[in-house]
Amino acid sequence: MTVPSIITNGFIKTLSGLGDNSDSIIPLVAKDVISDCTLVHTYKKEGGIDDVREKAIEEFGTGALWLFGIPTFKFLVDKAIYPMFGLKPELDPRVLDNKNGRFDFLKSVASSSEKEVFSSLSNKAKFLNKFELPFTNMQMYKGAYVAKFLTSTLLCAFALTKLIKYKQKTTDERIKKDIQSKKSSLQFEKFVKNDSIYGDFVNKNKSKNISFGSFAPSNAGEFVSDFMFNPLKNTSILDLFIGGTRFKEGRKGERKEIVLKELFQVFFIYGLAQPIQKTFEFIGKKLNLPIELDARVIFDSKLKDKLVEAKSEINKLNNSKNLLNDIYKLNPQGALVEILANNGTLSVVKDKNRIKNITTFKPIDENDIKSALKHIENLSEAVSSINKIKIFKTFATLGNVAIAIWAMGVLQPKINIWMRKKLNNGDNRNPAIVQKEKEMQKLA
Repeated sequence: MTVPSIITNGFIKTLSGLGDNSDSIIPLVAKDVISDCTLVHTYKKEGGIDDVREKAIEEFGTGALWLFGIPTFKFLVDKAIYPMFGLKPELDPRVLDNKNGRFDFLKSVASSSEKEVFSSLSNKAKFLNKFELPFTNMQMYKGAYVAKFLTSTLLCAFALTKLIKYKQKTTDERIKKDIQSKKSSLQFEKFVKNDSIYGDFVNKNKSKNISFGSFAPSNAGEFVSDFMFNPLKNTSILDLFIGGTRFKEGRKGERKEIVLKELFQVFFIYGLAQPIQKTFEFIGKKLNLPIELDARVIFDSKLKDKLVEAKSEINKLNNSKNLLNDIYKLNPQGALVEILANNGTLSVVKDKNRIKNITTFKPIDENDIKSALKHIENLSEAVSSINKIKIFKTFATLGNVAIAIWAMGVLQPKINIWMRKKLNNGDNRNPAIVQKEKEMQKLA
């Protein structure tokens, strides 16, 4: 693989991830990380040094736990705990529901390796392949996923609350230390000012600010199920913990700022991401530049040929009386399956002989299939403008991310600082920290 092709593939995969605002945390990661850097920079320019210290600890520390805590914990459970019980982490427990005979059908069309797992679901579960447990494998799959969801979420929430408290504790300790050392340093400061060698050093370095980086620490069931299986919504639970803890631990004078920041977070990461995406898609539709499909589909170098090949299969599916069943009857090596897989509408897996099959371990949503088939047809009709479609897809995806970054990293802190000046006679420093300094100075 050549260097240009590696770069191209990397760009397409990145764009694909950034464009998925339904259940991927990749857009969330990009928006949060870049907006955190921008936010800290904004406070460095227009706030106080204490703002920079606190924002660096709080935003980067909580951000790391918030974005990567749950996926990391789930990954460890999948690799270490699931094998101890002989479970396959690839199996989504939602496919075990036999409503309308769905599970029986999946079992009948499963590949040999997947059929083997399905056949063992009624067996007693075992620990380390030795100790028999009073549960079936099916019960273990359902229970293990719930336990993984609850434990990973609660552990990350606990760590986040501790980090927020640590942030405030370090600020209080720094203020106390500064006040205690200020008196003892006055006489020494007078001495060095009168000495030519030491005086030159002090005067040269007096205006330099210490880098903030050095202060960083070295239907009810369906509703619940949606949060369990959607990574983005799972992460939103942590956001609720963060917002609640920040408000609870917030000091006098800064709770308005906390509320404003959390509102921006909720709106631009969760609430407005999909509406902004839909707005760009609506504009693209009006311009005859359909961009609803994933970037991996739109940027495929063989797209035109695949669309022609997929057309006949789409026509059959449009007349299908049982769409989900007929999806599994598609040729797994065919163009339509590849397009749907690249779009994230269904999942494929390769067996030991490297033969590709539609996996029965992941559920398929009928509405998602219908929507994707319609988008494929629209793209097929406009494929002559594919270069313009690629450009607009890139603009729309990056534009969605950029809007959120600007709002959270620039607009929100500027509003907070403006509020401070209005409420504190032009003082742009954190009012809670200013009050804490005054209290400690009285006690010193």
